[in-house]
Amino acid sequence: MGLPALGRIVRYPGTQERGFVRTLTAAIVTVGLVASLSACASTGAPSGDCTPSTKSGHASSLVTATGKAGTALDVKFPTPLITKGIEVSTVSKGDGRTLHPGEIGDFGVTAVNATTGQTIDVGLKPTDLLRRTAGESSDTTGPFGKILECATVGSRIAATMTVATAFGQGGTEEGLGDKDTVVIVVDVARGFIGRADGAPQLAENGMPAVVLAPDGQPGISVPAEAPPKKTRTATLKRGDGDKVKKDDLVVVHTNAIVWGADAIVDDLSSWPSGVPNTFVVSEDRVGDQGGVLPGLSKALVGARIGSQLLVVIPPGEDSYDETATLPAGVTAKDTLVYVIDVLGIQDQG
Repeated sequence: MGLPALGRIVRYPGTQERGFVRTLTAAIVTVGLVASLSACASTGAPSGDCTPSTKSGHASSLVTATGKAGTALDVKFPTPLITKGIEVSTVSKGDGRTLHPGEIGDFGVTAVNATTGQTIDVGLKPTDLLRRTAGESSDTTGPFGKILECATVGSRIAATMTVATAFGQGGTEEGLGDKDTVVIVVDVARGFIGRADGAPQLAENGMPAVVLAPDGQPGISVPAEAPPKKTRTATLKRGDGDKVKKDDLVVVHTNAIVWGADAIVDDLSSWPSGVPNTFVVSEDRVGDQGGVLPGLSKALVGARIGSQLLVVIPPGEDSYDETATLPAGVTAKDTLVYVIDVLGIQDQG
């Protein structure tokens, strides 16, 4: 598809944040292990046509961008460029999977002042990637939901919009007002399904109940009894994609609670942010260097893309070790309950 491997994935806080310079790098999701554009490693893409809700316009169609993805792009257009709403045009079309609404895209971003033509410093390196859900934009997707909608992996997309639409209201460090126009150029690097899409499986006795919201986000209810003393895993949906192996880099959506509690554990849950997590499937204990719970890695080995897993992990060998820094709201004696949607396997090449 023509574009090289890119760098780390960073989390962008969304349009509710005030001020836009250097607000893009709120928290690192994963560092260094990234894929080429051809390595989407996910199946189950929705069939049928995809019609984006945001159209090309006079302003966005005037934007050209040259240079390889992952490098500083040369973005050109007649200045000043003015737009009122969001316009989205395809500069060059990739031949990868189509990102239907609800699916996940990883992409690089270049922002340009539409009055001066100068690149705006938003705190991102050329190799950095953002991850968002395609479709209607929201506080968690910012404008990128609409930009990604119906895009194909490998595409370069130019979008024009106001500063307020792109980064939220409240002034900038670049001398731009809320109604001024900015140009956003996006290189779509990867695509993944947005939720588990496998065949539903029968529930298992004694395991927590899971109810899904319309967008796929799971709610968890534990039975009124003592938690199991050993790790238990149940397959709620059985996918038919590639099988997860040890040391794979997996892309997953998670929600987690402490057995007996009502609220999800924010630090262990990706659904509220709308940004799936990525981690290496390794059975090393989680200590002061971080990592993934062995119970989760064991549950994921052998699972297929598109599957949804329910994993109950009591304290002990499958949970945190004595040196680990525990997430807020979790104690060393807690049993953790995870619902995991397996969205893809990311190439580590």
